[in-house]
Amino acid sequence: MRTTLDLNKSLIEEALRLTGTKTKKAVIEAGLRELIHAEKVKLFINARGSISDLTITADDVRRWRDQEESIIEIASVNEPSNT
Repeated sequence: MRTTLDLNKSLIEEALRLTGTKTKKAVIEAGLRELIHAEKVKLFINARGSISDLTITADDVRRWRDQEESIIEIASVNEPSNT
């Protein structure tokens, strides 16, 4: 979509410098992606409060992830179990 914008030159220059992005279009798109991501995270966090019996902590998720990784061994994924 083609759009004409009057942007703050110093903000664009700083964003280009800090991110190493080569074009104004790329830095604006990256900024929009970050803004969308941040808003989706807020929506997710706020939705968690609406589920009354959800009592999951970040440590719970880490334990589940670590447990899942320890259960699945690369060499045994395609091998039948001996049970």
